[in-house]
Amino acid sequence: MKYLLILLLSISIGSYSQQNKTANEDFYLTEIHQKQIIDSLSKELEEFYIRPKAIDAITKKLNENYKKGSYKSLSKPNEFASKLSADLIDVSKDLHFSVMYDPEWTASKKNNSIESQKKLKAEELAAAKKRNFGFQQARILEGNVGYLEFNYFEDPAIASEKAASVMQFLNNADALIIDLRKNNGGAMEMGQFLSSYFYSNKELPLYKYYYYEKNRKKVDREMWLLPSVPGKRMEDIDIYILTSEITFSAAEWMSYSLQDLKRVTIVGEKTAGGAHPIDRKVLPNGFSVNIPFGEVKDPVTNTDFEGKGVMPDVLCKSEEAVNKSHLLALQKLSLKNKDSLSNNLNWFIPIIKNRQKAAHIEPLILKSYEGKFGKSELKYENDNLYYNWNNIATFLLIPLDQDLFLLNGIDDFRIKVISDKNGVTEIKRIYQNGQEKIYKKG
Repeated sequence: MKYLLILLLSISIGSYSQQNKTANEDFYLTEIHQKQIIDSLSKELEEFYIRPKAIDAITKKLNENYKKGSYKSLSKPNEFASKLSADLIDVSKDLHFSVMYDPEWTASKKNNSIESQKKLKAEELAAAKKRNFGFQQARILEGNVGYLEFNYFEDPAIASEKAASVMQFLNNADALIIDLRKNNGGAMEMGQFLSSYFYSNKELPLYKYYYYEKNRKKVDREMWLLPSVPGKRMEDIDIYILTSEITFSAAEWMSYSLQDLKRVTIVGEKTAGGAHPIDRKVLPNGFSVNIPFGEVKDPVTNTDFEGKGVMPDVLCKSEEAVNKSHLLALQKLSLKNKDSLSNNLNWFIPIIKNRQKAAHIEPLILKSYEGKFGKSELKYENDNLYYNWNNIATFLLIPLDQDLFLLNGIDDFRIKVISDKNGVTEIKRIYQNGQEKIYKKG
């Protein structure tokens, strides 16, 4: 069997197919063409669709639409494909359905020669390379927290080297944030590959599933943690997965499985709710269709999230999820390392909080901070506060709190303004190692 593929949102695939320029882009559909496509689609549903009881309702709807002329004006292939996709989803409520117009792809599938298959695979590999196999960002955030963003799950058969190099880059992090907020799915094998880095010497099933082959032959399978992956594993660190309402399919499965195994904390929004694997079938006249042909279940709970989505452990707006998870990671790491002399994680927390909600200080308060403090001086100009040292260098002060400031361009120390009921009395230079220097107002 081809790898267990759970593809992109049907809407995403539809828009991609509309952008896909082909040699037959000027081809116009007749009603006969449309009927051929609907009849062929109905046969594919009969043989492969995961919900046999729903097939009659789907085919009835498509044929009713055809008879009453709903498709008559849709002579452009991509318009007809989009309408069929919408109708399939409307009746089935299954977001994985998608009809596409791509005559080059269907021709290569019908040809099925070794050369045409090689050409198709070469084109797919070239396209995957241009997308960097889905990986968008891998970096280290403050406090040695790793951050990984990728927007689809490529098949590890071609992407394992890239995925391994990304995990190697992150493997010295003390915590890891995996950003799936823009991830619409792909190959579940990539979820298996990455999840295997989060365990060591464990034999655990991640997914169990079945699917239908030709003549509705049912095949049962399970997908377990891999016994071996390249490089160092990260079995001891806390992991946070970020989700949004468009996180879909294989991205949902990775989140759902690791959540049930108590291995990750999910932060963000409830996901889209598409749990079924699909297979792409050839239709007449250059069309094809993604049909949900199997069902996946979590081996721990024997449940899935189809139509429901994955519920985060920490619910927040998706745009707040990075800062929220970063704060959670730093706070947890700080508690773990509270007896360590080298623990300076709290140094970063005000920065993250300020990213989440920027501190605002009223101009009158900023102006009240003006004054000379030893060789230093605080100056208020153009609604900003500046730190001048010995008349040599001047730095913009960026508020982290009402009385705490970051120096623009310097992270060695911060400025804290100390006041009593009579006004400002002194400023402190606060260093990352916990040391402080006090300068009285003069």
